[in-house]
Amino acid sequence: MVTSSKHDDENKDPLKQAIWQDAALIAALQKLDSQTQVNQPTQAEPSQEKPFWLWGSALAASIIVAVVGVMQLSSEVTPEASSLVAAQQYFATEATDVTLSDGSEVALNTHTNLQFNENDKARQATLSKGEAYFSVKRDEHRPFTINTGNATISVLGTAFNIDKTLRETTIDVFHGKVAVTTPDNAQRVELVKGQRARVHNNHIIVSTFKAQQPDWQLGWLDLENVTINDAIFQLNRYTDKPLVLSNVDANLRVSGRFKTTDVVGAASLIAQLNQLEVNRFDDSIVLSPTN
Repeated sequence: MVTSSKHDDENKDPLKQAIWQDAALIAALQKLDSQTQVNQPTQAEPSQEKPFWLWGSALAASIIVAVVGVMQLSSEVTPEASSLVAAQQYFATEATDVTLSDGSEVALNTHTNLQFNENDKARQATLSKGEAYFSVKRDEHRPFTINTGNATISVLGTAFNIDKTLRETTIDVFHGKVAVTTPDNAQRVELVKGQRARVHNNHIIVSTFKAQQPDWQLGWLDLENVTINDAIFQLNRYTDKPLVLSNVDANLRVSGRFKTTDVVGAASLIAQLNQLEVNRFDDSIVLSPTN
């Protein structure tokens, strides 16, 4: 009687009832039932024959579990798969202005690589190389984050410049407020208009600056106590004939304000200040110690 009651309850469930009414399924269950009887060992003791619907109930139950499992899996995967709104990638060989799919505007400096994607919950950008000035469209429900490898910058809506060099990331805030975090999450600072953060070796140094727009947009390169390797790296953004260091002390530090349209002049000035000499070749300009 208990089994019969369970069978009646199954017939009340719409999904189970639909399974029981499937002619192909009933035929398969009948075949399974007949094969089970034929395959019984001849030496076995006689056993009470199980009703056909009991075999079918077990199989139908497994089918129901499988169907429910698929429905649950779909509900978990589908939103993530369909949440991507847009993905963009830029490789700027010269200064270029772009508009991201969310409406944010970005000015890319020469030799800059930027990737951007957004979904219904967040906006994410990766500045893997170069320098860019961001004017982010405000969206309180979807924060905007930028990853440079050694720093993460989080904003809602503001204007700021990011410069990714060999070993550092520099962030200058022109409007609004941003948060800067080191990769190990050990340090986090919030910057407001007029503040600059330099991120190096999981450490953030904050200072102030005065500017109406990024120096690179005005044709200037400001270097503040950076390694000579980093100085040459940044100057090479603005020349087709690269600067090369030969047997130069890596501990040399460089500071100064240089015209991006006169890379040779900048290299000559750096050489004078550090007892180096400049040699010009067809494919490069080499800085090396004086003899």
